[in-house]
Amino acid sequence: MAESSKPTLWLVAGPNGVGKTTYAYRYIRTVSGSVHFVNLDEIARGLSPLDPSVAREASARIALSRIRSFVSDQLSFTLETTLAGRTHLRTLDQARLAGFEIRLLYFMVPTPDICLARVARRVVEGGHDVPEVDVRRRFARSIANFPDYICSVDRWQVLDNSRFNPSTAAEGRRGCLAVERDTSGLPHNLLDQIRALPSCLE
Repeated sequence: MAESSKPTLWLVAGPNGVGKTTYAYRYIRTVSGSVHFVNLDEIARGLSPLDPSVAREASARIALSRIRSFVSDQLSFTLETTLAGRTHLRTLDQARLAGFEIRLLYFMVPTPDICLARVARRVVEGGHDVPEVDVRRRFARSIANFPDYICSVDRWQVLDNSRFNPSTAAEGRRGCLAVERDTSGLPHNLLDQIRALPSCLE
């Protein structure tokens, strides 16, 4: 993606278990040029290490406060989200009005079963759990919300992370498709949404 002179909001997004947090910790500082990173799960873990679930409301308030502060101070930052909800559409609107460039990195794997296996592995390694019903629900809702989010960002990429080595499957600009590459690792309903997009005009 091309460099931007504006402050930039990076959305690192995708269902639970697709590997977005791993990517963020390894690469997002280099990709974004910013150390500011908002991750609700990490905030909750900091507030209540033994049971992060009890700190969800408090962590959400802290995350919202940090987002508002970054936008107000014109600081580039990264926000991690599943896209399972629509709350962050308002966040994007506010950032755009403040002059931000908005870029979406959307991580995906073929099925929610892969997500469940990765979450289970994460728990064994000491990470946080996510109930199966939530993983499956968020997987479906994230894909359902994808079209609305790509109409609210300046640039987007869909990354196939089925092999823990993210590769760009498709990319485009606001509400349009610029390039489709190897999409064999994407769920069919997401691929249908991508292919329904109009082509970006040069």
